[in-house]
Amino acid sequence: MIRFPLADLLDEQECYDFLLRTLHPDGLCCRNGHPLPPDQSPHDRSRAPLYDYRCRVCGNVFNLFTGTVWAGTHYDCVTIVLVMRGFAQGIPTLQLADELELDYGTLLHRRHLIQQLAIEHKPTTPLTDPVTESDEMFQNCGEKGEKHDDPDDPPRRRANNRRGTGTMDNDRPPILGVVGRLSGQIRLTVCDNTQQTTIQPQVELDTSSDTLLNTDESSAYHHIAETGRGHATVCHSRHEYARDDDGDGFCEVHCNTMEGIWTGLRNFLRLFRGVHKKYLAAYVAMFEWAHNLKRVTADFLRTLMIPNFTYLPT
Repeated sequence: MIRFPLADLLDEQECYDFLLRTLHPDGLCCRNGHPLPPDQSPHDRSRAPLYDYRCRVCGNVFNLFTGTVWAGTHYDCVTIVLVMRGFAQGIPTLQLADELELDYGTLLHRRHLIQQLAIEHKPTTPLTDPVTESDEMFQNCGEKGEKHDDPDDPPRRRANNRRGTGTMDNDRPPILGVVGRLSGQIRLTVCDNTQQTTIQPQVELDTSSDTLLNTDESSAYHHIAETGRGHATVCHSRHEYARDDDGDGFCEVHCNTMEGIWTGLRNFLRLFRGVHKKYLAAYVAMFEWAHNLKRVTADFLRTLMIPNFTYLPT
């Protein structure tokens, strides 16, 4: 992909003001919560407009990034805005590092830290849609970037050539997806396998108890009806992909909505040209956020940059 650097086109003060509004909507304060008086002069002006201040109450030195994942960073505000934009949009780390002239390893480490917060702060409330769909996708991923010098631990065999159902152990972990037909919201979970004891408990967490769940014929869903949920299935092995049960001319029994979302997720992951399986859930979480939000919000950015921030979906 062709590089198109933008850093020289952005204003440092504008980026500082944007980050200040995002990270500190109630005003700048020290790590103990003491607000910055409007008339206080900076303690250190060497990185203007990123000033350091010394709290008049507790004596702590603080700045815009105190208490965030960017505390202690040497990046300027323009760089941080472009990095966060790149992470949110799924731009590969190598491309970002090249465009911003940053060290690839350092930036990748930052990405992993920030995307881990995306997992930890994901909404865990069940979808309230009266009709939902559930399906699984299998993603080839091994241990990208790790050396395998031990002859007893060779590099993985191509996972898409393996026989049998994919699992985390054979480098083809399943991703469980649940989507609400009314809201369009999704819940994605990287799983170790597709056994009923793995899939059903997560489906119960992701859906309301009175939903009508549409799935394929997988045995992982055979006991869903016992939870009080409605359950309708299509048999993909018999080339049945949609069915009209109520005779209204509309094929309402299907899981095609979730199938379409898998296309989007595959396209998102493909740009990275391989993801280590221990980080797969973090990349999937970023896709889930992007799909559900559609547009970046201040709360979402706080979620990615403030470790103890609590995201409250509207």
